[in-house]
Amino acid sequence: MKILGIFRGFPGLGRVVAGVSLLEEMRDSFDHEVKFISYLQGKKYLETKGYQGLPEVTNADYSSIGLLPTNKFSVYIFETIKVFNPDLILIDGEPLILHSIKISFPHIKIATLLNPSDVENPSNDKEAMEYFNSLYSMADLAIVHGLKKSVKTPSCYKNIITIPTILRKEVLDLKHRVKSNNIYCVLGGGTLNSGDEFIESTVRMGKMVKQLAAITPEYAYHILCASKNIYDSLNSEEIQTNVTMHERILPPQDYYLNAGAIITRSGRNTLSELAYLGIPAITFITGDKYRVEEQRNNAESLGDYNIVSMNINSTVDKIAKCIKHTLCEVTAPAAYLTPGNQQALREIRQILNIDNEIL
Repeated sequence: MKILGIFRGFPGLGRVVAGVSLLEEMRDSFDHEVKFISYLQGKKYLETKGYQGLPEVTNADYSSIGLLPTNKFSVYIFETIKVFNPDLILIDGEPLILHSIKISFPHIKIATLLNPSDVENPSNDKEAMEYFNSLYSMADLAIVHGLKKSVKTPSCYKNIITIPTILRKEVLDLKHRVKSNNIYCVLGGGTLNSGDEFIESTVRMGKMVKQLAAITPEYAYHILCASKNIYDSLNSEEIQTNVTMHERILPPQDYYLNAGAIITRSGRNTLSELAYLGIPAITFITGDKYRVEEQRNNAESLGDYNIVSMNINSTVDKIAKCIKHTLCEVTAPAAYLTPGNQQALREIRQILNIDNEIL
């Protein structure tokens, strides 16, 4: 069996890492042949995993809702489909491309991975949500994965399931971590192709951590920047001796296993990973209107996992007190949260009419 993955490459990496993880599992456990397509930050992520040769996109290739099916990068996708001839295409975050592929290649099975907010988001106009759902529903299988346990799914979907978040293999493979005074601020992947509001809130989080370091010298702070523009902005001012700046996101084992606590925004993947690993954390709901609603849902759906959601406008003193309390907590080493990986694999293999006894 051949499987092609097409994953939206911005504003964050959540859509890329989940899809890549599933396809690599299908390659390694079931000997399927897989191929990946992404762009912008997604292309850079694939390159770190050894996948080379993807073309660069131009501003004319994509819009705020993903790739456009009428420009050069889409031509590359369609030519890849013709040459690779996949049995299944796994698509995440690309409603227009999904629609176009289903029109031009109706015989190919399509599974789409969705964030709960892709299907149900009150902050979006009703007509916009109807449009997005009509495109996503053209897939043979829709897999909604995240922290939200139930999602109101429109009747237009022919086959849709809701499961816990799909976690990347690098996180699933992590073993027992040690308690430490290292605090990692993970600023996330959505800073190169985002609006000014998202970038401003990212820089603001980094500056807040530098202020925390000044009043809590007993802790070692690590600020993980996903892009050079954020790194340069935070590195242009004085840095305390107990702060280490990282220009790129580190491999998860480098910070999750050594973290006494994590500071981050309330993204679906990050919160799910923290809950699974049992790492204390402080999370902030930040960004534009769409992301604030999505992140609020993530935080509310999380439950009691020793992860504290705080207002970005909280005082540094209040955040410092929370950190000291959080680091005193004793947490389990792993598996608070059951990931949705195996459920997703079963459903995908089912639409391909493949025996699922191994899973």
